[in-house]
Amino acid sequence: MQNTQIIDPNQVAAKIVSTMGELPASPAIVSTVMGLTSNMDTEVAQLGKVLSADQALSAKVLKLSNSSFYGRPKGVGTLKEAILILGFSTLRSLVVASSTHSLFKKKGESDIEQKLWEHSLATAMASRIVSEKIRHPQVEEAFIVGLMHDLGKLILSQKLSEQYEAVCTQVETENLTFLEVENEQLGFGHVEVGRLLLEKWNFPSTLTSAISNHHDPQNETQDAEFNELTASKIPIAFIINFCDQLAKHIDCGFDDRHIDNLTSLPLAQIAGFEQDDIDKLIENLNQAYQSEKHLFED
Repeated sequence: MQNTQIIDPNQVAAKIVSTMGELPASPAIVSTVMGLTSNMDTEVAQLGKVLSADQALSAKVLKLSNSSFYGRPKGVGTLKEAILILGFSTLRSLVVASSTHSLFKKKGESDIEQKLWEHSLATAMASRIVSEKIRHPQVEEAFIVGLMHDLGKLILSQKLSEQYEAVCTQVETENLTFLEVENEQLGFGHVEVGRLLLEKWNFPSTLTSAISNHHDPQNETQDAEFNELTASKIPIAFIINFCDQLAKHIDCGFDDRHIDNLTSLPLAQIAGFEQDDIDKLIENLNQAYQSEKHLFED
């Protein structure tokens, strides 16, 4: 009798992640900038010197500092001015955005990867808009989590291209969720893969946790505490859960199953969002995305 080897899906996910390299797009500069911007004693001149070593990144910093997305007047022409205008937190999210976009382009811009990038960027921009509206203290962290929340889908698309193309096709043709189809076809999902990769890259545990729980944000808190949450203190996973759906309402990403009534989501309930508020958020996001998406792309 022939022995049948049982394959553990978690081992498959871990093996996929083990083949990934370090954070792309000038990883040394990315690492250095993230370290410097985490230290409030860092001098602007020191940070400017590091940024100037990467011409493309320097250009993006200048372009973003003149952007209406940040409500800044045009006319900023030096890195020192740009750093002072943007602040360390915004610089950190810009560096991660630049690095992430390079990862999306790593294997060429397939239709799947382009949709993933557009949805990830729209979710990140929505996360900034919503965080500012509810006066959340971690606006830039929410932007970063929004940008990275579907990183596991990208890795699966690149490492299991034919299988994941079939997943995407079924998701769209049968109007299902990615989690349903991934677990049916692969035995694991993009959330597990994203978490393993971010742990490998030593991302802060709070951000990794928010990404892991963005489909079920109440995992970030105890049920008994849910009713006591205020909008400004809500875990980032709640923001991403809401903004993931908000991005779908401006048609960024795949035609998968989505939630029509966004007032039913936990963040909307805590923040007291009515339908008029959500309609305005959708309008603001669409305007911001259309006018500013080029800032985060090469």
